[in-house]
Amino acid sequence: MTIKNLSHTLTLEQAARVLEKFRIVFTVEGVKTKIQLQQLTAISKPYEDRRYSGYPYLVLISSLVDYLKDKGYTDEDIMDALPDGIEI
Repeated sequence: MTIKNLSHTLTLEQAARVLEKFRIVFTVEGVKTKIQLQQLTAISKPYEDRRYSGYPYLVLISSLVDYLKDKGYTDEDIMDALPDGIEI
């Protein structure tokens, strides 16, 4: 799957920081586990954009938001946890 608009994705590090605010996972390894368990969806990162993260894939924000909503968090809580400039 290729997503042209990478603003709909987060690096694994960014996803870990969001999930840390909810005390769900605290590390990139925790995010990788969520991806392996198919609780979060990841896509391959374009080769030219791999400089901002040590990992070759990105987490879809929509899967992160759906995961947090399933956990019972409100849109307001989720918006507060997401990096600035990201809308759901």
